[in-house]
Amino acid sequence: MNHPGPGTLIALLFAFVVAVVSAVVTPSYSSSEISDRVSPRLTPSPDAPVDSPPWSYPAWWGQAPEIPKGVPCKDPGRCVDCHEANASMDAPHAVACVRCHGGNPEAADEEAAHRGLIKDPGDLSVVDKTCGTCHPEEVRRVKKSAMALAPRMINHTRFAFGAQKTAGTAYATTDMEHLKQLPSPSLSGNLGDDLLRRSCLRCHLHTSGSQRWGEHRGKGCSACHMASPNSKDGKPRAHRLIRSTGVTACLKCHNSNHVGADYVGLFEKDFHRGFQSPFVKGKRAPTIYGAEHHRLSSDVHFRAGMTCADCHTLDEIHGTGDVPVTMGNGVNISCEGCHVRGDHPGILKMPDGKMTLLRGEGRIVPSWNSEMIPHSIDSHGKRLKCSACHAAWSFQDYGFHLMLEERADYWKWAATAMQNDPQVQDLLRTYVGTEADFLPPAEGPMPARPQSEWKPPTSKDWLSGEVRKGAWFRAYTMRRWARPPLGRSGDGRISPMRPMYQYVISHIDDHDNLLVDRKIPTTGAGYPALVVNPYTPHTTASQGRACHNCHGSPKAVGLGETMVSVKKPGIQPIMQPESRIPGHRFRWDALVDEQGEVIQRSSVPSAGPLDPETIRRLLQPSDRHRASWYNYMKGKAVPDSEKVE
Repeated sequence: MNHPGPGTLIALLFAFVVAVVSAVVTPSYSSSEISDRVSPRLTPSPDAPVDSPPWSYPAWWGQAPEIPKGVPCKDPGRCVDCHEANASMDAPHAVACVRCHGGNPEAADEEAAHRGLIKDPGDLSVVDKTCGTCHPEEVRRVKKSAMALAPRMINHTRFAFGAQKTAGTAYATTDMEHLKQLPSPSLSGNLGDDLLRRSCLRCHLHTSGSQRWGEHRGKGCSACHMASPNSKDGKPRAHRLIRSTGVTACLKCHNSNHVGADYVGLFEKDFHRGFQSPFVKGKRAPTIYGAEHHRLSSDVHFRAGMTCADCHTLDEIHGTGDVPVTMGNGVNISCEGCHVRGDHPGILKMPDGKMTLLRGEGRIVPSWNSEMIPHSIDSHGKRLKCSACHAAWSFQDYGFHLMLEERADYWKWAATAMQNDPQVQDLLRTYVGTEADFLPPAEGPMPARPQSEWKPPTSKDWLSGEVRKGAWFRAYTMRRWARPPLGRSGDGRISPMRPMYQYVISHIDDHDNLLVDRKIPTTGAGYPALVVNPYTPHTTASQGRACHNCHGSPKAVGLGETMVSVKKPGIQPIMQPESRIPGHRFRWDALVDEQGEVIQRSSVPSAGPLDPETIRRLLQPSDRHRASWYNYMKGKAVPDSEKVE
């Protein structure tokens, strides 16, 4: 029998210790730039009710959805005897209850009336005979969409765990044409499959997901077309179907430290109790999406009142009707489509050449200004993604520590009960309560159960519903947002990079056997799963970052957080090399070493860290760059003779 020694336990909790002692960058805010309507109070109001919405979060992100007026349903039968509040519906859907919900509308008792009941008509398992009777094409497309199948998350994760040779689309949440359902770990023997099924895949249209504050939603079509605000009860605000609930519906899945939360300026705090805040009347304020957040600057498009659907077209949301076949994310929009070419489907070109949002009530879209000095540099237009300069901040969660724990050892995790997994949170709430918290939550303290009553953890498979022993506990080595590192995207342009699959895996069974100890998986391509991928932070600022944030910046080129020596030439890393993982010695935030050799790779084809020549040119700005920088500081345009190629 193997027992983890002190060194192992220290390594497992390394992420938590680092998180507590690490400095946190404080964002700056401009009251003239961020309105109360789209950027809620940073300090909760003591006078606000504690049940809806959360004190420091809005009921709706941006404008509340327009809920249509209700009209009486046709032929409701005896359903309304018990469901009087649901006797009306929006006009296009005010049909007989049985048409969408099934059941027996003439029965007098509940059991008979609910026989054959369809609780959620939007559920993809029944949608062909509900929504699909009127909207067959939409249903066909949605069932094949990325939101229903989650192929990118599944295949990139399986590649990182060595379960397949590439991240190509081979598996999904369910069988669909050439895609197979993600195999059960009992068949594949791969821990990555178990991680996906029991921890990652709570957000797809075949499940209603978590029922935490802010995340309540239906399945399938109902996930987006029912108006469920950020509230404790999670109930839709009316028995109506609506065209769009705006940003609020999207963030029910696209939260945590993933694209979506950054759009409204949320960065998930670390899990340790030391990060809990704010406190109101001696109690902790309620949380949304299972976490507390740093409140950073939101995206300029959000501050302008735009929703996700203003940029992401129906082909991206509903799907194209074809099963995803590429390793990309299926996003076809670009900054240039709105601000340069004007060929985005949501843009209307006016006779005078100006562009306006179709859904934006005549709002003018700013056009690319080629006279601006950064825009006038040819190599910027050809080689840079707009987000390389205009992303104000990015998600940088380094070192993703995951431990499959089958023992009832809950005290070890009590101080980190805020880790964002609903099943883990329920386990810790059940067994250790709020004993490790500095202050009790708003609903009052929860006592711990006597240790003699503790049971080993179990968790549900989000695809099959099967409950198995063990649960995935998690931590990070370091969480940052400042100065995004840059690399190459799949099309060769320079893009912000995000540490996506820097996995460190441990597994202890219910007999105290240490089966896996601090292991970095080997990818299907044979290199360690230290994976950084290009992405587009949804933190767009109207003004791009200054030139020196890239030119002359070791962090930008992928060398990590460093100091540049004066007396002794060279770059001195701030973060020390990782030394607690057997067989590895590297720095989490370094994509390359000082010779330009690749340390961390990408699971996206043709993407990865910057090449040595680009690194050299960025770290050693030329005289022409210095001249451009001088002119930029003086606010002058760059003469054609001085433009940097």
